[in-house]
Amino acid sequence: MSFANRYLTLAVGCCVCALLLVLSGCEDLQARNAAAESSSASRKLESQVNDLAADNAKLRETLKALQEALGKQVSDRMDKLEEKVIMVSKDLLDKVAKDAEQTRLAATGIVNSARSDYDKELNSVKTTLAGDIQKIREEMKGTMEDLKKFMDNQLRELYPYAYQPRRTGPPDAEAKQ
Repeated sequence: MSFANRYLTLAVGCCVCALLLVLSGCEDLQARNAAAESSSASRKLESQVNDLAADNAKLRETLKALQEALGKQVSDRMDKLEEKVIMVSKDLLDKVAKDAEQTRLAATGIVNSARSDYDKELNSVKTTLAGDIQKIREEMKGTMEDLKKFMDNQLRELYPYAYQPRRTGPPDAEAKQ
């Protein structure tokens, strides 16, 4: 019981006792009946106050139970929400990691493709260049042969007595010619 309920019960009890003492010495029947009625009314009020105090205690217990239940529900929902946030953040991190991996693979593919294209073009240029160099060598060889023939002819015309043809084979083979 609270302090106010105890005080009210004590005050009602004191009033009833005082009324009984005052009226007990009285010879008046009507006064005695009035005193008895007020005594019963005060008992009824006291029982009602006690009932209200009990109801108040029950309501406090119910309120406390409701607060605990509400706190538990809020705590459970917060736990579920926290789990969902963790799952969503984990999913996002996984997606970012997958995207980074795909980007890395795509970049590697592009680099490999560019390298392959460069190697093909380099081989093509090498092949073309090698062919051109071979043509230049053949042209230079032909030009050198023409130059040697021209020089031989010039030497034969200028110095016919000193001209000696080139020997390519054994001396016996040249003598037969």
